[in-house]
Amino acid sequence: MNNRQKQFIIGSGFIAKKFKKYLKFIKKNEITIYAAGISNSLEKNNKNFTKEINRFKKFCKENQKKVIYISTYSIGDFLRAKKKYVKNKIKIEKIIKKKCPNYLIIRLPEIVGQNKNPNSLTNFFYNKIKSDQSFDLFKKTKRNLLDVDDALENCIKIIRRNMNKNKTVNLLNNKFYSPSQIINILQNILNKKALYEKKIIKKNTLRLKNIFFVKTNKNYLKKILIKYYK
Repeated sequence: MNNRQKQFIIGSGFIAKKFKKYLKFIKKNEITIYAAGISNSLEKNNKNFTKEINRFKKFCKENQKKVIYISTYSIGDFLRAKKKYVKNKIKIEKIIKKKCPNYLIIRLPEIVGQNKNPNSLTNFFYNKIKSDQSFDLFKKTKRNLLDVDDALENCIKIIRRNMNKNKTVNLLNNKFYSPSQIINILQNILNKKALYEKKIIKKNTLRLKNIFFVKTNKNYLKKILIKYYK
């Protein structure tokens, strides 16, 4: 990504790179997509979180365009919101609302796509099954998954509808899936049995407002997992 594109799309991860498809729209509407940050949701090093906060504050001072910040729907989950990764996202959202006069926050669910992040939900399950490694399977949990292509296409729709508004929007699949559903499909793709230990966790405590639902059919999960893992 060259310096000129960096002014419009901030980030080096696969979501930022995918936004290049919409660069013409982004430039025409004078907006900045901020899709940078810590990729490891299990990160615990406070120095890395502080660095991310400082980097964003510097960006806010220099940026003159409308900011589209790519955040996470985990903020609305009482249990996951306790993690350092999510707490840092909350801090950045507060900075945006205080420092940026023109912004839009889009919170994404678990994104499925071709990337090398071992900590993404589906990559984690896939790698564990493929390498015959055991892992914990938490019962009573539900996860929301979207194909990265569908996520970005709908991000653009949200941006179009909220061009002159300061707002936070949660972009979600209209269907939630249990970890067992995801694992069963990956087992079939790999033709291998997953090694896991079932553990009980409190039921999801997801509380979100301003939800933009993407309508998907009953085969959606299988379709996107085959797309990226078969």
